[in-house]
Amino acid sequence: MYSAIMITILLVSVDALFVGMSLKLQKDFKLYYLFIIFSIILAFSIAFYFVAGAVVERIDFAPNILVGVAFTLLGIRNLFAKDEEKMVLAIGSIVVLGLVMSIDAVVATVALTLEHGNIFFIPILAGASHLLLLLIGCFIARFIKTSHKVHNLISAFCLFLVALLSFAAIF
Repeated sequence: MYSAIMITILLVSVDALFVGMSLKLQKDFKLYYLFIIFSIILAFSIAFYFVAGAVVERIDFAPNILVGVAFTLLGIRNLFAKDEEKMVLAIGSIVVLGLVMSIDAVVATVALTLEHGNIFFIPILAGASHLLLLLIGCFIARFIKTSHKVHNLISAFCLFLVALLSFAAIF
């Protein structure tokens, strides 16, 4: 049972690997951005853990559509950024990114809580796995040394890949 929970949470967190790469490739990247995203994911996962029954009854759309669209828009922004343009990562953008990323974690937390019962490490694992993969993505991005435009292209590709994975989960 616990291995199924851990595998599910890690699969849901795969997007964090590419988001971490994308964020690290931006000029204004700061490490604490990852902890803001982690805090949002953890807070929402814990909150929805406590209201799992009510939330599942009200979800009547595929949350992956919202996640896919959000990452597609972020990718398009990165794709069309000009070479001389400094990509600004404002705290507001990071908070929105954290909110979007928390959708998958919340849905997984709710589903796993309903399936396996009240196991409090589920929302904690959801947040921790996202943070771990964000950090791994940042580590991988450290080895990518190219021009700012190529960084934007790689960043956009990573975000498009996340969107594609989200859209693929619908079918």
